[in-house]
Amino acid sequence: MRSTLTSLLVLAFAACLIPGAPAQDSSQDGPMPDSPAQDRPAQKQNNPAPGKAASAHVPANLPSCTDSLSNLAFPNAPHGLFAIMFPNPTMHAKLNPFVIHNPVVCGANFYLVWNQIDKGPGASPRYDWSRMDEEIAPWIAAGKEINFIVWATGYGQGNGTAKATPDYVFRQTPSVDCPNAGTVPVFWEKGFVTNYQEFMRAVVQKYGGNASVGYIRFGLGIGGETYPACMYALKSRGFSPERWRHYIIDMLDFEASLNSPKQLMVGINTFGNPPDMGFADAVAKHAAQHGIAIGSQTLSFEDAQNERRGSPCAVDWCRNFHEAEGKVPLELQTRKQSNPDRNGIIGSMVDLLPFALHMRTQIIEVYPEDWLVAYDPDDPAYAQYHQEYQQAYESAAKVLGGHP
Repeated sequence: MRSTLTSLLVLAFAACLIPGAPAQDSSQDGPMPDSPAQDRPAQKQNNPAPGKAASAHVPANLPSCTDSLSNLAFPNAPHGLFAIMFPNPTMHAKLNPFVIHNPVVCGANFYLVWNQIDKGPGASPRYDWSRMDEEIAPWIAAGKEINFIVWATGYGQGNGTAKATPDYVFRQTPSVDCPNAGTVPVFWEKGFVTNYQEFMRAVVQKYGGNASVGYIRFGLGIGGETYPACMYALKSRGFSPERWRHYIIDMLDFEASLNSPKQLMVGINTFGNPPDMGFADAVAKHAAQHGIAIGSQTLSFEDAQNERRGSPCAVDWCRNFHEAEGKVPLELQTRKQSNPDRNGIIGSMVDLLPFALHMRTQIIEVYPEDWLVAYDPDDPAYAQYHQEYQQAYESAAKVLGGHP
């Protein structure tokens, strides 16, 4: 039954290939996954009453998020559709009513921002997990799975999370500044490496025994990724592609040494002009050797077109997924929120989800805005697109699992 569902979704992927939009502007200093919402067509005909959550349909024969699913490459590893819970309490409050008890949502990804937890070597207690434990409590009570993305640096200078490295670390290592990442340390310096590794160990010790936790992705560059935050500014401190690759490989070796009882994951990236595909390939290969899952946070419908043509996907993730299939679990997240009307560089989730499954992805992280399109009657795109988005999520959940 499940293999049939997978085949149907692959056929749907093949049928929905359409001309795409222009490629992403690669001139920025780094990827910006937490981008603001884009304008969508405002159509609100036949909506439920304002402010009332649309009830989520429970698909028939829905396998469980926590079951071992033989149709997946890694049946016992984490799998399913997960809600991205960026460090934004306002968005959390808006999104929670539509996803916590939604049967197609396996769980949520929360962000452990280093300086919000680590109070420094002299503090007692040193680590304050209370805020995060409070945020994840309702999800755990609902039987959902929790995943963590760890940020040592953030995005931008004005969103409150740009300076994610603790002050005591900046007193031990030099730093640089840039618009896309705020203030960041010189990553390969001992003052950063040893302190961050200590925090990574603390994260695994804190949540490694929690039965509700699925996987942990440690950000090694900007945010939860391996892209060199403030790359151009770091050149004044000795940045080179070789030095950055050596730093990332060393950190992956350290992750492996933690012997985490939870699945660890790394987000692959490229950098430079032209993009250094060899870097992404080396990181993916080394991670797979350690059993560390690999993922990409750059999914767009342009990738589907490139894969069909035999051209590289963004950050070379398609090729690396083919190489890693059957070796480690695979994860995808869109570059930013989708375009329900297909008039944008990301494309519609209706097309992206079958493509992700075609690529043997078993972990799919979905932007808050894309859940709201499907389930929030007050969302501007709900009236026109909620039915097809709900159906796309239900079809994917029949393959990856849900929480019936």
